[in-house]
Amino acid sequence: MASITAFASAVPILAYCLSSITMTMVNKFVLSGFQHHMVFLMLGIQALSSVVLLVVSSKFLNLQYRSMSMADARAWLPVSVTQAVMLYTGGKSLQYLNVPLFTIFKNLTIILVAYGERLMFKSIVTPLMMAAFGLMVLSSIVGGWNDIQFNLLGYMWMAMNCFSSAFFVLHMRRVMKVVNFKDFDTVYYNNLLTAPMFFVLSIVVENWGEFLAYYDATEHRAEYWSFVRSNLFSGICAFAISYCTAWCIRTTSSTTYSMAGALNKLPIAVFAMVYFDDPVTAGGVLAVALGFSAGLVYTHAKNLQKKDSASQVNLPTPISMEPVKNINVRVKNDH
Repeated sequence: MASITAFASAVPILAYCLSSITMTMVNKFVLSGFQHHMVFLMLGIQALSSVVLLVVSSKFLNLQYRSMSMADARAWLPVSVTQAVMLYTGGKSLQYLNVPLFTIFKNLTIILVAYGERLMFKSIVTPLMMAAFGLMVLSSIVGGWNDIQFNLLGYMWMAMNCFSSAFFVLHMRRVMKVVNFKDFDTVYYNNLLTAPMFFVLSIVVENWGEFLAYYDATEHRAEYWSFVRSNLFSGICAFAISYCTAWCIRTTSSTTYSMAGALNKLPIAVFAMVYFDDPVTAGGVLAVALGFSAGLVYTHAKNLQKKDSASQVNLPTPISMEPVKNINVRVKNDH
């Protein structure tokens, strides 16, 4: 039974890790591989693509999701707004920071989530978990030390992303229980509510004049179609990570979901160093290794915590002798 439970938890975690790695790399490519960085447009395309894919899939694969209602929309709207802030600040962070540094600093979010769960859901933070968090902080310090081209704007966006990510994960877990959402319900509501926000913000904030003029030129047509294909592919990835995020949070915990991201760091950083020509240095490799080690330590801490909980549940209830004493007293008094 324990092995079945562990497998049931491992599958959504692995699915989330794979989708997170893919999403990070695709976002980095879209935001750094083209002349114009249309962050809101990219996020709007991703949200709309997720809704379209879910609706089409429901017709052919019999996927079930809850239809839109005003009561559920009002309850879920703060989650969607927080997700919009999280995704936008993440996109802006990737615009100014390289992928290894972004993923290393993202580890700091896990500490915020862990103590947020302690306050909101009365979760326990063990000393071994604290050791894992300490490794993450050390990983971030090493990674920042290695970042020769210090970018204050990038770090500001990164700090906002960490706090908004922690709030999103914690608030999403709480609201999922209140409205009793399933995984596809979460995908549908999240993306349907955020898509209009992103497209309106794109029209208001981003420079569409330069964007259209640039891609209207004949010499940029090939880049334009590459831009379109990349954004459409990012929409498919967004659908995958929307589902895997809800699945992972529902079946594990907010902290475990956040910690699962730590296991993504090594393959993401290695791929970025090779594909995006990010500098390969001893400090960068050490920072990633420390972050990866922190994920392993945390996994071990959670396993020990589960074993302790299981042993406490299986302990026999002690039999109180107090009723027997009372009976004896009463017998003596009767005599």
